[in-house]
Amino acid sequence: MFSGKTALITGASSGIGAEMARQLAAAGCNLILVARRTERLNALAEELSTVSVQVITLDLSDPLAPQMLFDEVARRGLLVDILINNAGFGFQKPLLAMSLEEQLGMVDVNDRALLALTRLFAAPMAERGRGWILNVSSVSAWFPIPGMATYAASKAAVLHLSRALHEELKPFGVVVTALCPGGTRTEFSSLAREKMDPDLEKAMMPADRVAAAGLQGLMAGKAVVVPGALYKLMVAVTRFLPGVWITRLAGLVMGRHD
Repeated sequence: MFSGKTALITGASSGIGAEMARQLAAAGCNLILVARRTERLNALAEELSTVSVQVITLDLSDPLAPQMLFDEVARRGLLVDILINNAGFGFQKPLLAMSLEEQLGMVDVNDRALLALTRLFAAPMAERGRGWILNVSSVSAWFPIPGMATYAASKAAVLHLSRALHEELKPFGVVVTALCPGGTRTEFSSLAREKMDPDLEKAMMPADRVAAAGLQGLMAGKAVVVPGALYKLMVAVTRFLPGVWITRLAGLVMGRHD
């Protein structure tokens, strides 16, 4: 389905984003790779030389970055068929243990930049009558997590936005899918947690499996994709437990930071 098309991937220098780039390239999809680390992007571009690969170095925490990216893509004469909003970060720390700058930085990258890029690239997709948008959320979107409150809330915003836009943009031929992975073996996980919980580490999925699930869900036109039986079960449980139980349980299991 994606052969010969062009995908723009943010956060493409490692983890799920890099794996999506590899899998799309294997399917004959051309790429626009976006992240902060130029060397990583250039190395990945060399690896994927069987397709056309454009590299754009950009820090999406800058409020002006989404418009700059959109303008640069237009300047290069490229049309984006597939937008993958994968860039994001988080900390496993209580609210008062983090600076306000760190808190707002999460919101700027996880939500503000994602919303801006979705709005900018969805418009030409709708005009052409076809397009795909994959927004990377998290299983955390279903759980208010004491000890990880801002991150979980930012991912809940991504999930709700994506679900609404799935219906809103469907008449224009644009598919919007939210990918909601649980624990995934990436640099993100090690950076988010100063000390990895052994129980959580055992439940982590390989990044390539998560990437494949997201791309398959996007091609199938799904609104939400939750990779892994364990994480599907976790999400299902939230339908039956009282909200206060879910919050306390999430804090005990996922918000541990000592």
